[in-house]
Amino acid sequence: MGLGLLGRGLGDTLFLVRCGAKVTVTDLKSAEELAPSIKALDGLPVKLTLGAHDPADFIHADMVLRNADVPRSSAYLKLASEHGVPVEMDESLFCKHFKGNVIGVTGTRGKTTTTTLIHKILSAHSPRVFLAGNIVGRATLPLLEQAKKEDTVVLELSSWQLQGFHDARLSPRASVFTNVYQDHLNRYSGMSEYIDDKKAVFLYQHGTDFCIFNRDQQETLDLAEEAPAGKDFFSVQDVPGEWEIQLPGRHNRENIAAALRLSRKLGVPDSTIQAVVETFSGVEHRLQWLGEKHGIGFINDATSTTPVAGCAALDALAGKRILLIAGGADKKLDLKPFARSAASRSAKIALLEGDATTALHREIAEAGGESKIVGRFDNLRSAVNELIRDARGGDVVLLSPGCASFGMFRNEFHRGETFISIVEEILEYGEIPVQPRASDRSDSR
Repeated sequence: MGLGLLGRGLGDTLFLVRCGAKVTVTDLKSAEELAPSIKALDGLPVKLTLGAHDPADFIHADMVLRNADVPRSSAYLKLASEHGVPVEMDESLFCKHFKGNVIGVTGTRGKTTTTTLIHKILSAHSPRVFLAGNIVGRATLPLLEQAKKEDTVVLELSSWQLQGFHDARLSPRASVFTNVYQDHLNRYSGMSEYIDDKKAVFLYQHGTDFCIFNRDQQETLDLAEEAPAGKDFFSVQDVPGEWEIQLPGRHNRENIAAALRLSRKLGVPDSTIQAVVETFSGVEHRLQWLGEKHGIGFINDATSTTPVAGCAALDALAGKRILLIAGGADKKLDLKPFARSAASRSAKIALLEGDATTALHREIAEAGGESKIVGRFDNLRSAVNELIRDARGGDVVLLSPGCASFGMFRNEFHRGETFISIVEEILEYGEIPVQPRASDRSDSR
């Protein structure tokens, strides 16, 4: 249920076909919308129910595999349960069958960076480490064909994916809880419901299992009190000052600290950890440096889907003259902190249209930033062009929307890929009418 376009639904489908299952794929999107995924299923014995769901598919199945983006309140999932059909999710179903070590990483921000860094560190220490979970293009179930019981699997786990762990009453043997901030309030009734889903990363641990919590945040310290097994802590201060870190921003030092503590606990020597950390340049779409032309830099932070992420990006670029692209779809989050930061830290702001943008515009104006807004755009290329029209050498064009992507884009990754394409064209062919730096102007004093 839910093929999607990020590759995980496709990977699960191909795996189940290889297992000999009779697979029905059902998705509310049309075949045209799902074209890349559908093409990969050409010639395979897979029944497709697209554009709508058929109740019969759920009543007569032996199992429903639910995509994490499908709300657990779906009437079709209820229908399956009423007819005795088990509803499973990718990552938790994998963990039911995998006998090796599983490391789970959750939290509101920093999941992907922390998970990816842990995977790189452990891979440098041991050759048999796999990465999956909430990672684009990486379905987890197919790892049952590759990973052995002596291997380790590192999973990034979203709150929705963790619902399956609650259902199965299991948790990864080792886990990391990065932080807690407001998110997904367009899908949850409140923060307590959101956090309750997250708790599955540690709630069913036992024996020598453990979870590592953020010592620098009260919310995670409070959660640690509920840990039924081992608990440990990381702090941004744990990162040795002499390490040459490539990732900008305090939030990335927190991500490194989490990976550091987890890796130490698993017996990885500091020399190995340091070597990996110092060569780690980050993950695509997360403060990703794309290059510069005529001294104007371009940074892709397309997975900035919350106000706190937008604030972190602006903080990470303190001292730079920032040309910000912000705005998008509403997640029912408080936009005031991001608006205040944008108004004070940005030189210019281009707003992308979306149902959160009017409120963001208003909050920026109330924070004194109205004069910095160069317009509202329903086209990302037009927003970039307007920002660089009279840019100065030393400026940074930052895509960090602080809002969800739906409306203009399929998802935040599509948003980032679109920005990358625009910037690559500028870097290769475009001409930017660069203004001199203020200190270089003849009338400067």
